[in-house]
Amino acid sequence: MQLFSIGVSKDLKLDVENLKHGLKNLAENGIKIAINSNVCGSVTYYRLKVEDKQGFSNVARIRNYIAEAISDIIVNQIDKRIIKKLINKYYHYFSEDEKEEIEKIAYNILEDDVNKETFKLAKKEQIFVLVRDFLKESDYIDLEGFVNFRLRDFIGELSEVTDKAVDEFLMKKEYNEFIGLLKYFVELQDSKVEILNIIVDKNGKFKLYDENDKPISNDFINEIVAELKDGVISDEDALISTLITIAPKKIFFHSINNMRDNEILETVKKVFNDKVEICYGCELCSKIKCEK
Repeated sequence: MQLFSIGVSKDLKLDVENLKHGLKNLAENGIKIAINSNVCGSVTYYRLKVEDKQGFSNVARIRNYIAEAISDIIVNQIDKRIIKKLINKYYHYFSEDEKEEIEKIAYNILEDDVNKETFKLAKKEQIFVLVRDFLKESDYIDLEGFVNFRLRDFIGELSEVTDKAVDEFLMKKEYNEFIGLLKYFVELQDSKVEILNIIVDKNGKFKLYDENDKPISNDFINEIVAELKDGVISDEDALISTLITIAPKKIFFHSINNMRDNEILETVKKVFNDKVEICYGCELCSKIKCEK
């Protein structure tokens, strides 16, 4: 006897093995279910039939297994198709490569450990209840139609994830353009020192020394400091400005464990590439460790 039928649109490009795997649990619990499929147009229909009286007497249990499998597919597969559609619809003006990058960012947001524990698990539980209740009233469910008309809140939340991904993409793009500009400025500068040692003291401040371990206090650095408005520019910004002006041929960072934020180190690495090295122990490092 046929119990339920599930319609899966070709456009969803789903791995229906997840559905079959979920239903295999029924067999492990002594309930024999046969799954037959046939294609009609762009939709594949999966028909679930019981093979014994025990299966017929466990319709509610079977319904729960089906709802569990479907909710898993929606949260872990269809969500990505929805994001792709949202990007193509609302952010069509990005290039194909840019849209792919936005997709990756959105997927990473969804797969973040925190989101897995909160958003995904919570949504799966909610969707499970909706699918289960729907199957109480109907023996046929069209996955795409169900998502589009019964899960609008879910689509709305995925839309927020997409918007966040676009914001992150634009920030990343702006940052990369900023790095490119800094690289250009560095290329225009003549190196004023061969080697620059940057010591991070216990307060997170940056101290600059030349290749002879002598503090750098040349006029060109004082001019940079004088140009900082009202002293509100962070030490990180002052360091970048100084490095671009000095344009050293080699940069050594010392005592990086004292850094308040490693982002400045990553920025310097990207601007100066292989000119940057990290020191994990020398006389200068020891000097900082001995400071009170």
